[in-house]
Order: sequence, then structure tokens, then C-alpha cells
Amino acid sequence: MNKSENVFQILQKNQLIAFLAPKSARDCLVAYEILSPLGIVLEIAFRTQAALEGIKLILSQYPDALIMAGTVMTPNQANAAIEAGVAGIISADYIPEVVKICVKSDIMSVPGGLSDAGKQLVQKADLYGCSLQSMKDRYPYQWIYKLFPTATSELTLISLSKPFKAAYKGLQMVYTGGISLINLHELVQYDPDGIFCGSAVTQSIDNPEKMKEEARKWLDIIHRQAFS
Repeated sequence: MNKSENVFQILQKNQLIAFLAPKSARDCLVAYEILSPLGIVLEIAFRTQAALEGIKLILSQYPDALIMAGTVMTPNQANAAIEAGVAGIISADYIPEVVKICVKSDIMSVPGGLSDAGKQLVQKADLYGCSLQSMKDRYPYQWIYKLFPTATSELTLISLSKPFKAAYKGLQMVYTGGISLINLHELVQYDPDGIFCGSAVTQSIDNPEKMKEEARKWLDIIHRQAFS
């Protein structure tokens, strides 16, 4: 079982990704050490120069760590993250070249947006040289898409996932952008099988106990609703 298979199983079980735009490599290590014991997958965003260094720092101390690289928007970022040893790549949009690089290395690729779920699935299947159904069966960690943004200050967009899930049976949706403890309950009710991602989980990075408390609140809402 490769890293992508392992992280996909954790994501489906615990349904929570913690988004971190690190100020330092040390932030990444601290976040990982707090969140990993709780079963929360850490997404380290390539928004800062500390991201790659932080991923390498975690994996130097925890070689089996399952880390997601986030906001990966260029081939160079994708190659660097994969070389560093991440378990998956998350993007804010559908970037065909990034998908191509991920599939070539058999690494989970999670493109984002509001309209390209099918395009990225078709591309993945073509790159694997198989049908959509075969890809779903053989590479379930690629049968995934991120709805981004999921919510704005004016409205919730989670219902946009409905046609994707209808057309591509069993499609695993990741919801991110505008999610907080205020609307998480509603979002989990809409898709009890969804994976939810929030930056608020890591906002207290300088206060480990507070950060752990926040993370547990998210997990409590997700699991209480998903299994009610």
C-alpha cells in the first residue's frame, strides 16, 4: 500500500484536513505533532517559502508521515513536493500539468474548483490507460475532487457537489474555503461522507493546547453528524 492509499483511508475515516500556511518550517512540525495523533491530515500550503522546508523537516523526523501539499499550482511545486515525499497534492484549481505529474508518480491529485470534476477524472483515467470505472476500482484515491470555495460570506455552495456525485458515483468530495465551526454542522449534514478542510484548525499554532482543543471541536461536529 503506497502513501496515497494510506492517507486516503485516513481521510475517509476521520474526514478532516487542517490547512496550514506556515510562517516557518517549525510551524509545520508543531502542527503535525499536534494533529497526527488525532488522526487529522495536515495540508501544508505552498503559499510561503517555508512550506517545502517544513515538509522536509517533518519527514526527516517522521519518515512515515502522511502529509498533503496544498495550493500546488505549478509543475515545479508538484515535482518538489513529490520528491520531498508527500502523500498527496491539493490544488486550488484544475491544473492539467499538475495532475499529469501526480498520476505519473501515482500520487493522489486533488484539483479544486466549481466545475472541473469530470475533466480531471477523465484525464487521470487516460493517463493511467484505463476506463473511468477501472480507475475508480484500482486507484480509489484518485476518485476525488475539491469543491472550492465551499462557502462565501453570502452563501453556501456545497449543493454544487450534487451533480458531480450523481454523474460520478462514489466520488469523494473535499470541501474547503469559507468553512468554520459556524457552518460545519450544516455542511456535514449535507454530505456526511465529505472530507472537510479548514484553516481555523491551525490558527492557534502558537498555542498548542488551544489548537488541539479547536481540532477536537471540528472532529466532534464531523463525527457526531456523520454517524447520527
